[in-house]
Amino acid sequence: MDLWLVRHGEAVPETVDVSRPLSEEGRGAISAVASALAGRMGRLDLVADSGKRRARETAEILGTAAGYPPDGIVETKALSPNADPEAFLAFLEDHGEKENVLCVGHLPSIALIASCLLSPRDPVKLIFGPGSVCRIRLSAVKRGGGELLLFQ
Repeated sequence: MDLWLVRHGEAVPETVDVSRPLSEEGRGAISAVASALAGRMGRLDLVADSGKRRARETAEILGTAAGYPPDGIVETKALSPNADPEAFLAFLEDHGEKENVLCVGHLPSIALIASCLLSPRDPVKLIFGPGSVCRIRLSAVKRGGGELLLFQ
């Protein structure tokens, strides 16, 4: 399985809008990332997000650029800000037949998920800024079952 882990784009502050949609700058930055990655992502078998507005908007932009229908995006709590990596592993197990998966989440969980997949014990420190993309090839859905192919 090729797994694309993405931190949502820059969002407006909660004091401006409690639903925290992407800011204009965030939308522009994610659109640029989508344009750059569209040909590299290939055909996506599954796109998932946390259900929070900023993650959904990020998933829609990236998924659309790769030809994935917005109405096919799956929402999962396994990508929420404080989700446990084990919950995400269970989510992947449920979708094990998928070969190319894009998941949009938040800090700190997205970094913890990547670390979990890349190392069975010692944490791997990856700094996920807004709109960061990590591609991991999974030989097995388990701790340390992945190989880092891209991080930007």
